[in-house]
Amino acid sequence: MTGIAASLLGITVLILQFTPVMGIFVALFSVLSVYEILRTAQVKNKPMFVVCCIVAAAIPPAVEYKIFDRYPLPIYTLLFAYVFILFALMLAQYEKTRFEHTAISFFVSTMIPCSMSSLMLIRDMYKVTDFDPYTKTNCVFLVLFALMCAWITDTAAFFFGRKFGRHKMAPNISPKKSWEGAIGGIVGNTAVSLIVWACFQFAAKKGLVTALFMPAWAVAAASVVLSVAAMLGDLSASAVKRNYGVKDFGTIMGMGNGGAMDRFDSALFAIPATYGIILLYESIR
Repeated sequence: MTGIAASLLGITVLILQFTPVMGIFVALFSVLSVYEILRTAQVKNKPMFVVCCIVAAAIPPAVEYKIFDRYPLPIYTLLFAYVFILFALMLAQYEKTRFEHTAISFFVSTMIPCSMSSLMLIRDMYKVTDFDPYTKTNCVFLVLFALMCAWITDTAAFFFGRKFGRHKMAPNISPKKSWEGAIGGIVGNTAVSLIVWACFQFAAKKGLVTALFMPAWAVAAASVVLSVAAMLGDLSASAVKRNYGVKDFGTIMGMGNGGAMDRFDSALFAIPATYGIILLYESIR
């Protein structure tokens, strides 16, 4: 899949985000990412591999259709049962399964789908009666904002770092990343976020959409925080790859473009951070 095809896929998901397409995309991405990381970590326990992919595929639909709201399932009991199953699978094939395989299997198969499922929580904020100002327009902006902060930060940091980078940020993890690039990523993302915010507000004045409830200062402040979150996600993924001695998690995105996880590593931190910022903003405004 080329970069253009990936961009078209992202645009399609944004346009159809109020349909089951987003849930399908999140589930598919979660399974692909879990598969890529477990393969990178050389998890050879096939039953464990399959169970992790099933769990990763099941969490997004559970969030999409509010299963945990409709049925008050004891989440801690479910997590313990899942840990119990993974340990049982480890013991069944102990000769080729180390504890770290079990630990990383549990971590990625829960963290990745839960993180990406935050997109649906952000999208559905207009359904939450406690948050009156939220409309579909606001939710579209917030979903776009979460993804944009991840990708614009990465892009701006890359170009700023290539042009002005002098001081290495984490030479033992990602030698090409610099502090100058990081600053450029934050500045570039904040600028683009404010431009997009202004476009939404202009469209609202023309009566095309409803007005956004977040003021410019809140968007700017959130952009800075989300840029930092995106960079932490990127560096964390780089640390994992460095640990296993690989350049990319996969090749599904095409020659030289890496896998699904390589394209969304920064978004894995930026998306739940966006949801957290929304809840924090609502609690203080």
